[in-house]
Amino acid sequence: MASLAEFVSELVAIALSNSKISTAPPQEVRTFLGGPVEHLRGTKARGVGRLEKYAKLIPAWIFHRNVQTLLDALTAAIAMIDAYALRFDFDIPPKMQHSMWIWLCVVTFLRPLSLRLTRSGYQSTWRFFNVGDGLRLALRSVPVTIFLLLMRWLVPGIPVVPYSVLIMEFIIFLGFASGLRVTRRLAHEAIYKAAPRPRALIVGNETTLATSVGYLRSWREAQVIGLVSEDNRLIGIHIAGLPVLGHPESLPSLLAAHQIEVVVLSGANLKCAAQVIRDATRFDLQVHILPSGSDLMQGNVRVSRTVSIDQLAQANSESIGETHPAVHSCFNGRTVLVTGAGGSIGSEIARQIAALNVDRIVVLDQDENSIFELMHQIESREGREIVAVVGNIRDHETVYQTFDRYRPHVTLHAAAYKHVPVMEGNCCEAVLNNVAATRELADAAIEFDCERLVMISTDKAVRPSSVMGATKRAAEMLIQQRADASTGSGCKTHFACVRFGNVLGSRGSVVPIFLRQIAAGGPVTITHEEMTRYFMTIPQAVQLVLQAATLASCGDVYMLDMGDPVKIIDFAKDIIRLAGLRPGTDIDIKVVGKRPGEKLHEQLWREDALVTATQFRNVFQVKAAPVLASFPKFLAELEQAARMRQSDSAIQQLLYRLPIDYSPEGAELAPMAIAN
Repeated sequence: MASLAEFVSELVAIALSNSKISTAPPQEVRTFLGGPVEHLRGTKARGVGRLEKYAKLIPAWIFHRNVQTLLDALTAAIAMIDAYALRFDFDIPPKMQHSMWIWLCVVTFLRPLSLRLTRSGYQSTWRFFNVGDGLRLALRSVPVTIFLLLMRWLVPGIPVVPYSVLIMEFIIFLGFASGLRVTRRLAHEAIYKAAPRPRALIVGNETTLATSVGYLRSWREAQVIGLVSEDNRLIGIHIAGLPVLGHPESLPSLLAAHQIEVVVLSGANLKCAAQVIRDATRFDLQVHILPSGSDLMQGNVRVSRTVSIDQLAQANSESIGETHPAVHSCFNGRTVLVTGAGGSIGSEIARQIAALNVDRIVVLDQDENSIFELMHQIESREGREIVAVVGNIRDHETVYQTFDRYRPHVTLHAAAYKHVPVMEGNCCEAVLNNVAATRELADAAIEFDCERLVMISTDKAVRPSSVMGATKRAAEMLIQQRADASTGSGCKTHFACVRFGNVLGSRGSVVPIFLRQIAAGGPVTITHEEMTRYFMTIPQAVQLVLQAATLASCGDVYMLDMGDPVKIIDFAKDIIRLAGLRPGTDIDIKVVGKRPGEKLHEQLWREDALVTATQFRNVFQVKAAPVLASFPKFLAELEQAARMRQSDSAIQQLLYRLPIDYSPEGAELAPMAIAN
């Protein structure tokens, strides 16, 4: 059977398609008794405020269980006195008064004692006292009365008490004790009713209305005014203390007459649901569906919850803390250029940079819409300028004019093509965007004396098996080559690369895909049961990028601590469980096979790499190996082939010639963990 969400969607579609009336509520219906509804709501709120004041006069200590025991003891004493008074027409003979006081002491002790010794005697909550609780109270009180009657009958020499007194004492005690509990419930409901709540009508049938009333009364989200039933026989009677006001056909007049703000459909199988939704939308009212117990047990309703990205971070991941003083010092009063500022990483870099004491932020991206949205997220502060540049970093003039006009001190290069399967079929674009554009930025940074250029790379650049990974590794070596060439030439630019793995929540990452598949009812698709990846959140990654940017470097690669690799299938199961569902039962997991260019396991650096710690606990330095003298020649040939739009196989052959360990076959390597 279709899920509740699908059911609601169908109902809304039916209601809106069948309705020829505007969804705007008619003015004559929005008024009541000659005045606007809003005026009456204010009057109602003032009356409710007085009710709240009186209800809150009851002290909280009176509801303690020890106090409840004393109240029951006092009730038993009063019941005994009343029983004697009724038995003797309110003129108790002197010889019976002595007997009354003795039996009064007995019941004052036995009544609360029997309730305490009885299972759950004082465990029932008085504020939710109902008929079932009243019956249990009577059953727990009967043994005391039977015991007293047996004593009166079998034990000689005890003070005489009429049998009728003991029976009347039981009846009076039961009435008074129930009255105490009902008073507590009424006080609780009065306090909850005191808060202004939307007025609601429940639409249902005989089997669902009573349950829905009891459920909604336990919460203060709505004040139920009355009921509407599909069964004409129920009209005019009361269910759970509320009147059945009419049939669904009379709903428009009921909504107007009772100032209804919320309509609750009790059960997902009502025949009149489409009509109810159509009528409610005419009044611009909310419509909610309250599933019945049978809906839940039969699986017609699936209970789930929204999963946030923060919930998916690894348990050992560091939370975002205060910005390191070295970061403040590095960016203080500087002009910062962020490329790819419209993307997931670039936009977060811009947001975190905006919180620092920078002089100017230049955000560059070829997507005008993303830049527009980012500009609204970053508020300009006094003395700080935010500049939007729409352009392509592959274009020489765009890059050079940007550097010439704004003279950035720090360039954070986040622009890249990153989707592995897509780039396998678009090799020329991958080279031009990931390699040629990086060269344009590096050359411009040298020419215009940019202090720092940090390129954001990926763990897929280590022994790459994909075109995307190979171009990012080529870009890393290009940065290193520019750093080596500028050493000793008076160049002021420090070059560095920052490498990390998958980022939770970034565009095209596995998390949004999984969440969309779960929302659609599954299945969740993974490529291989043994595939592992490194994960961290976007804010965590960017905070570490800014830390790495402060380090003086000559083309070194900085590695962020990604924790331990996570199996994708386990990660998918965790997301399903966080959504309140069961993997393999509510949501299936389907293995679809590896995509072009993918590896089973990523690694953070080569086995022979020299990895050292830095002043930042979660940032490691991977010492760059010397770049071959022939590298610039091979790189120029690669760029030229890409500009001429040669075939993908030709581009892959040129990438294979580069000293980047590119292996299109994707030899699998064991995953590595960060060495502390």
